[in-house]
Amino acid sequence: MTADIHDIADQRPHLTVVADDGVHVLPCALVRSVIAGDKPSAILSEPVVRRVIEEWLQQVSA
Repeated sequence: MTADIHDIADQRPHLTVVADDGVHVLPCALVRSVIAGDKPSAILSEPVVRRVIEEWLQQVSA
């Protein structure tokens, strides 16, 4: 398995998402851009999207 590793120290704050395919660290600005429609949701992997939806559903159902 290979992974692209990027230094995102200058892109804080960020989210850590533990998905089926591993741990992903996403800048909040990127997620906000997807929410706003400025970037396509396809920029996020399917396992990341599923995990974000799962955690959101847990929060709104609690």
